[in-house]
Amino acid sequence: MFRNPTGSGWHELDPLAKPGPVLRALLILPAAAFVLQGPLRLEAWAVLHPEEVFLQGRLWQLLSYALLHQDLLHLLFNLLGIWTFGTELERLWGGRALAWFAGLCAAGGGLAHALLEPLVSGRDIGVVGASGVVYGLLAAYGLLFRQRRLHFLGLIPVQAGVLAVAFGALALFSGTAQSQDGVAHFAHLGGMATGLVLLGWGPAMTALRRRRHQVRMVRHLSRVRAAGGLDAPRSRRLEPERNESEVEARLDELLAKVSREGLAALSPDERAFLDEAARWLKARREARREAGQ
Repeated sequence: MFRNPTGSGWHELDPLAKPGPVLRALLILPAAAFVLQGPLRLEAWAVLHPEEVFLQGRLWQLLSYALLHQDLLHLLFNLLGIWTFGTELERLWGGRALAWFAGLCAAGGGLAHALLEPLVSGRDIGVVGASGVVYGLLAAYGLLFRQRRLHFLGLIPVQAGVLAVAFGALALFSGTAQSQDGVAHFAHLGGMATGLVLLGWGPAMTALRRRRHQVRMVRHLSRVRAAGGLDAPRSRRLEPERNESEVEARLDELLAKVSREGLAALSPDERAFLDEAARWLKARREARREAGQ
């Protein structure tokens, strides 16, 4: 879902690029909540308090806190961060993926604050703000576009990857040092960690699927060899290149059988072989294509 771009050169980042529909919604919702949080008394139920989350079951606070902000400056900084990093990520991933990413980073930041803040400081400190989302987007941008150049504070040119590492290290140091600056550092860390986990989840699951398909194919080939259907030497080792040639040879046999006798002539094992072979060969093609990028 969260794809890696094909190129990552040293480019200028345009923070004023036109946002897509989902990013516009991510900007409008906190702004609208900021206007309404006073008249509607949203703080009474939407602020994240660790004790209320765990003892009273107010799990919605793990998301609702990200819509509220302390003051106008707090809101503007977070909106700028969402706009700056989210614009290109939405173009890369699509709006639906960006919405899921932002929501999960907000929840991850809220959960980190609810778990770690009482443990470290011993206090039930309420938290508001979309900074967990901003840090998650920063982590994604810093990893996927690490060579891109930003002007920190509008003055200092810095690579996105370096900026992400610096902000993550600062949040970790401030959180563990029990800084009294009134900033929810664990929410920042949680949002960033969630973003990194989401980015690593896809490649890890792809590698796991490839491994699983390969193991299944070796099992199929072993049964075929045992039945005398292949002349290739027997081996229980996972040797993709040789296994692939065996798979293709077996596929040719089965497709010829289907051509002669029809699909109904295949046994359940042969049908299973066709299904698994299609998945395995597709995974092999994807792996070669990624290796060639």
